[in-house]
Amino acid sequence: MLTSQTEYEVEHFGSVLMSVVTCQKCGYRHTDVMTLTEREPVALTAKISSVEDLNMHVIKSGTATVSIPEFGATITPGPYSEGYISNVEGILDRIQDALTMMLSTATEKRLARGEKMLKQFRLAREKPHFTLTLKDPFGNSAIVSSNPQKVKKRRLTKRELLTVKYGHP
Repeated sequence: MLTSQTEYEVEHFGSVLMSVVTCQKCGYRHTDVMTLTEREPVALTAKISSVEDLNMHVIKSGTATVSIPEFGATITPGPYSEGYISNVEGILDRIQDALTMMLSTATEKRLARGEKMLKQFRLAREKPHFTLTLKDPFGNSAIVSSNPQKVKKRRLTKRELLTVKYGHP
């Protein structure tokens, strides 16, 4: 196994450490992102309303839940969930790729719903109008915009911590 760690300084957020573990024999790969400072549980919301907004930086830790309510899309972390640094368009790509893979074995009813969601993702690149939300019980995630007013940040409530995966009060 090869392990590499790289420290990045992210404007308006601080230092993060990106870890990558790979096995050259079997092809296994795992990445994660952690902040290098202690943070509170956080809920981040960005209204994506222009093509420029698709370029907002997204730091998603392995413990963050990602959702786009307008599309009915929620991605909760699993035991091998990866952290990454991307942009909003990259988040759309990741969700769309996962949805496409799931549709390959979907029933007729789920296939119709999934195809509708795929259409929404394609349109979101041309005429963006949706909300991106990250909920991270460990505060290791961020949405960074050149216009800080585009991103709303608040502490997760105790009730949310009980319902968000990996949360604890």
